[in-house]
Order: sequence, then structure tokens, then C-alpha cells
Amino acid sequence: MRTTNSITGSTSKTGKKSDWLVGFAVLMLISASASASVGFNSLDSLSAKQHITPKFDYLHLDREIDNTTVNVQTDYRKFRDGVNAYFQESFTDAINILLPLAKRNNSSAQFYVALMYDQGHGVIKNYSIAASWYSRAAKQGHIDAQYNLGIAYASGQGVKHSVKSAIHWWKSAAINGSVDAQYNLGMVYTTGNGIERNAMLAARWWAKAADKGDAAALFNLGVLYVNGGKGLQRNLCKAGRMWKQSAEQGFSRAKSALRMLQAMGRGRVTKSCWSTAKK
Repeated sequence: MRTTNSITGSTSKTGKKSDWLVGFAVLMLISASASASVGFNSLDSLSAKQHITPKFDYLHLDREIDNTTVNVQTDYRKFRDGVNAYFQESFTDAINILLPLAKRNNSSAQFYVALMYDQGHGVIKNYSIAASWYSRAAKQGHIDAQYNLGIAYASGQGVKHSVKSAIHWWKSAAINGSVDAQYNLGMVYTTGNGIERNAMLAARWWAKAADKGDAAALFNLGVLYVNGGKGLQRNLCKAGRMWKQSAEQGFSRAKSALRMLQAMGRGRVTKSCWSTAKK
């Protein structure tokens, strides 16, 4: 499912210590991706985050039901029963309840049906059918479906592999507030798999994810500020600040990065530098 892309940094011919930091940052990226578990800590995979699986929440169900369906109250009860069955792992019951709602164009039911075909729960696993249901829900604005459809295009499961299509759907989800999509967009613009690398755009999307508390996005922002790139100027103080914020959230690689940054800076990069730097 994953497309591996190592992130490499360029070094100048001067041999200055700042170039050591560039090499260090790249090493951090590679070691991070090698040791990360499934999730947003991995930087060398285009689809580092697996498909979104919703968490059960009765309050969320009130927002899930599609008010355009024929009988809102009846459909709500059926949808609730279907979701209950899904989370109780009674997948055959779940698909039998939710599939008729999905066929009546209920985007939330379409998402769950797609998820079950994606996972092989209650039905024979079929990525093509899953992608088709994700697409129907995504076109109606279902955020998680938009994100998962992006994953499908990034991995080529059920649809023809297309980075541009993945970006399209991740952007749709990201604009609507999906932190996962914001993170993946940052990764795509950093790795440049199928598109031109753009550090400024990567930083912009990772900053949005970081603003919502994503510690890995903060760490990655720090790496970008160490390396610099198209549209983004190197700034070691900002890098330190990003890593400090990430470390405060318990992100262990950010703690290591801070220690290395201070040691390799040899007095030029200090704690006061990243304590006073503005985001």
C-alpha cells in the first residue's frame, strides 16, 4: 500500500557547520520513518496514515445522518442501528442495514459501506467497490470519505494510482479541517512524488496540522526550517521552536533533535533562540 520515498537534502561545497545540520535533519527523517509505527510519524511513505476508521460517538451520529433522505427519523434510527452493529463487530447486520441507506444516497452510510468493503468486514474485501462508495460519499462532502479516497489514489487500491487525484481529495478534506489530510499534503509536497517539491506549501499544510496539536507535524516543520527549500528560508531558531513544542507533547524524536541542534550549533543556536523565536 505504501510508496516509499526517501527525503534527501542538499549540501553545499563549503563544508560549514550549517550543512552538518542539513545532513542531521535528513538522518532524523530517515531514522524516524524507519522506526515509526503505522501513523503520521512516518515521513517516507506517501500514504503513511491508514484509512480513517471512525470512533463511536452518539453525538457524532446526530451530525452523520443525511437530512436529504426521504424519511429522516426512520433513516436516523436505521443508521444508528447500523453503526451500533458496526462497532459491535456485527458486520453482516451492519452491511444489511447500511447498504439500503447508502443506495438512497446517504453519504454517511456510503462511508461505512465503503469502509466494510475496504476492510472485508461483513463482505468479501473489494477495493474497487470500496473506492466507488468512498467516491460517492466524497462528492457529497463527507470529509473522512474524501480522505480515504485520497489514500486509495495514493496507494492505487481500487483505483488507478494518481498522486494528483490523491492531492485533490486530501485538499478537499484538509480545507474542511481534516488534520490527517493536512499532514499528508505536507508530506506529498516534501517528498515530491509525482509533483514538484515545494517546501513552502509543505510548511503551510503542516502548520495547519500543527495548530491543531499534531506533534509529528511540528517535528516535520522543524526539519523543513533546518533544510529550507523553495519558498522557505532556513531558520534554525524556528526549527528549534517547532521541535520544542513537539517535544513538549511527548514526541521523543523532537527531544533528540533539540539536543542535537544545540550541540551542533556550537553557541549559535541556543535555548533562548528557540524560546524567543516567533512561529
